[in-house]
Amino acid sequence: MPKQENRKPVAQNTAPTMSPDYSKISHTSLRVVEYVLPKMTAYLKSIQPRLAALPAAEPFIIAEYGSADGANSGPLFEKVVQQIHAANPALKIKLVYVDLAEQDAFNKFWAQSPLSKLPYVSAEYVRRSFYDSFPELAGKVGLGYCSTALHWLNVKTAAPGFFKHIDAIHPNQLSHAEREKFHQKWAADFQLFLGEANAALLPGAALFVAQLIDLGGDNWPASAAYNNLRDICLEMREEGQLTREEAAAVFVRSFFPTPTQVKSVLGEPAAKKLFALKSSESTTIPCSYYTKSQDNLADPQEKAWLAATLSCVVRAWSESSVRIGLDNKDLRDEIYNRLRSKFYDKPRGLHYQYCFLELLKS
Repeated sequence: MPKQENRKPVAQNTAPTMSPDYSKISHTSLRVVEYVLPKMTAYLKSIQPRLAALPAAEPFIIAEYGSADGANSGPLFEKVVQQIHAANPALKIKLVYVDLAEQDAFNKFWAQSPLSKLPYVSAEYVRRSFYDSFPELAGKVGLGYCSTALHWLNVKTAAPGFFKHIDAIHPNQLSHAEREKFHQKWAADFQLFLGEANAALLPGAALFVAQLIDLGGDNWPASAAYNNLRDICLEMREEGQLTREEAAAVFVRSFFPTPTQVKSVLGEPAAKKLFALKSSESTTIPCSYYTKSQDNLADPQEKAWLAATLSCVVRAWSESSVRIGLDNKDLRDEIYNRLRSKFYDKPRGLHYQYCFLELLKS
């Protein structure tokens, strides 16, 4: 069994937020870098003559949409910045991070990031939805990136009661007919994002996207977690701890499209005017935590570590949605305590399914 001192789950009596805690414990999503970096490196190599000829007066801007605190993209951008600097040592590089989270978490990340120590690199945090417009960036971004964000739907354009269901807490748990309205909303939101990103990019610039997807059956991101949360809410409703209205309002505001649905949007005339699809690759990234523990689950301590860690990870990315429907911390604590128990009784991995896209501005 791995040494216990390396098994330190986030404390269960905290209420993590997506920004400061998820980046610290989302080891599975951090593996996106392994898939994106080779494609981004190849793209930058292909435009090396263009990079070398850029004047030093204006910085080369890299924009990350849905960045949280910036920590997840840190290893990726360190490599990318190094490659750009090697092509043009006189060029300044500016990183623009876009997210709705409070800026404090980003400030803490940036203060200790190796990128902040480079004299030719600067950073800006824009607290805004990536579905909004960015007139200050129009035609200035040399490279765009969006990882593990575009499954979150644009809540500002949703009708009242849109995110409610009496027997489910996520659209991908619904029947094909019931989830269609969420598919349509995701498609409209994705098209909106593509339009705004296109407006910010320089001609010929690339946009790299890691889109979480549904590969069918239970092959959609962290399905075991969502299914456990649904079952817990149903149990608490039957026990009278949640009202029917509260149970229906506990709903995660995201949607995981299929690879076919992703390509369908990109194949529409409106999207093809904006971007050319250079590459598309779908894959499953195994759960980092379950993979480490799966051979030692006969040990109660290992099972306890895995259950606590998985429940903390789930809380970090789901509680912001749960809180909207359930403004009662004691009840939310009960939900995530039960989630830990379910993961202990039946350990399951939280695998992530992705469609990696490389888009070039038309």
